[in-house]
Amino acid sequence: MATSKKQLAKIAGDAPFVFVGRVQKLDAATIEGLAADNTAIVHVERVVNAPDIFHGIAGHELTVRTPKGMSLRKNDRKTFFADGWIFGASLAVDVRGVSEVTDTGVTAPMVRAAAAEQADATLKERIDAAALGVVGTVTNVERSAVETTHISEHDPDWHEATIDVDEVIKGKKGTKQVTVLFPNSDDVRWHNVDKYSVGEQGIFMLQRKAKKSAEGVPAKLLAAVPNEPDMFTTLHPADHLPLDQLERVRALARK
Repeated sequence: MATSKKQLAKIAGDAPFVFVGRVQKLDAATIEGLAADNTAIVHVERVVNAPDIFHGIAGHELTVRTPKGMSLRKNDRKTFFADGWIFGASLAVDVRGVSEVTDTGVTAPMVRAAAAEQADATLKERIDAAALGVVGTVTNVERSAVETTHISEHDPDWHEATIDVDEVIKGKKGTKQVTVLFPNSDDVRWHNVDKYSVGEQGIFMLQRKAKKSAEGVPAKLLAAVPNEPDMFTTLHPADHLPLDQLERVRALARK
């Protein structure tokens, strides 16, 4: 059964894998020991969306695992919306939904539009959660004196960046300078959290350690933030954006 148009609109924006493929074999898998009554081997014809390292999967076979209530038939040709499942000698994905529409000229714009809509919704959540939103330039960086919450080998190595404010998007007007706490560690837990250097410009959605600001931030990251009520962080990717996103941020802040 194909996924409804309304359901697809919800999943299209953040499904890591979107591809057109034809079912080759049911109850089978391209990875040994993985075959089950809800798996199938699919030949990928075209890729609509995929992580960069997987854009070359067109022309290859992979394993799909379907959710309860969804069935496939041999030779079915569909557009698959899926999450990554197993990455190894072959690729296996978890199907979120499927569409009978296999024209990428139709699905690609839908995926782009859904992704943009979801990205705006996420950014709007971060703007709403922020205690202060500013445009500015980092003028000083130094190691923080705050006590680090103990998280074994994943020490964040907290640093503080001083930001000279050019514009206040949200919060107290007239703010001239703010300080943001950030993890200077390149440990795997902190690798994708922004680090700052002197001279860096940008848009900063500054969050306090509060329940509302936890959305989209892994619990282990939030738990490591020192219990300083006035300390700002930017742990979410949408908390720090380049200046070319300023009009978009202003528009969302006004909503």
